[in-house]
Amino acid sequence: MNPPFGVQKHKADRLFLQKAFEFSGVVYSIHLANQKVHEFILGFIKDFHWRVDYYFPFKLKLEKSFEFHTQKTKEIDVNIYRFIKNY
Repeated sequence: MNPPFGVQKHKADRLFLQKAFEFSGVVYSIHLANQKVHEFILGFIKDFHWRVDYYFPFKLKLEKSFEFHTQKTKEIDVNIYRFIKNY
């Protein structure tokens, strides 16, 4: 599982998915619930011969973990994806 920090601008999510695709035939991942992100993910995984088998929306509750965080908790809308490899 990875934190939903951004697959488009930040490279951590991309690297997470690329590495996960090397080890498994099924990968679960959490990403921000956003149409642009969803479309990017569909194109990105296609390049690696993977597809979205299933995804569902979820409200993720994040606890304050750094001094610069201004709220004690924050809920963000995410999608939880199940990717499977095309054989």
